[in-house]
Amino acid sequence: MSRTVTLLQLRTDIGDQADLGQIQDGGRYTPATLNRFINQSIQRFRERLSIEGAQHFLVSTTGTVTAGATSPYPFKVIDLSAVSPSLVRTFGVDITLPGGEVRTLPQQPFADRDNFGGPVSKSEPRVWIHLQTRSIALLPPPNQSYVYVVWYLPVLADLVDDDDTFDGVAGWEDYVMWDVVIRMITRDQYATFYQMAVTERDRCWADILRSATHVSGVGGAVLGRDSLGARSTGSRSGKGILPPP
Repeated sequence: MSRTVTLLQLRTDIGDQADLGQIQDGGRYTPATLNRFINQSIQRFRERLSIEGAQHFLVSTTGTVTAGATSPYPFKVIDLSAVSPSLVRTFGVDITLPGGEVRTLPQQPFADRDNFGGPVSKSEPRVWIHLQTRSIALLPPPNQSYVYVVWYLPVLADLVDDDDTFDGVAGWEDYVMWDVVIRMITRDQYATFYQMAVTERDRCWADILRSATHVSGVGGAVLGRDSLGARSTGSRSGKGILPPP
């Protein structure tokens, strides 16, 4: 579902809630200042919601990795610097096995980057690791070519013109509105108004989480499960994600 709101409407709503009256050049808060605050809040909101497990803003890119590690490392590097739109953060990696089965790889911490015997040991990749903003690693190094799909949060172009829009989905723009109001009134040191705005923003966030991270029509949260351990192939039990001893 899409429910867009314009940059002008966001500025107007913020001005109304903060009791600023007309927002104009030469005033305490100019349209340019509010536009910057709005864009910063939108970017934080998209990443925060994605970290909570909502896939609304995620997109994917695909490619193929060749066999072997990326010298001088004990893992295969996937360079995502040329991906368009550009990448903010990676949230998931899938690979396609030789028989056509798609495998979702679990993420491991960076500290485990040498736990899989690479570069000497090569086999079907079992985990992925964040390296930098626009690069990830597959471990162990692949023993042949694999098609991969990377799920990521893309960079969003700033809203610039008054008729540029943000997808409010189901009132999500209220979070952005209150977030910017809080930033503005912090400077004014209005303790009571500040607390009210924080309460409203937190209420909006709680409502968004309930709707964005729950299963539609079921009324229950999305729960993690040991899907790898549930596979029928004997060599791919739940122990398969652990590094070799």
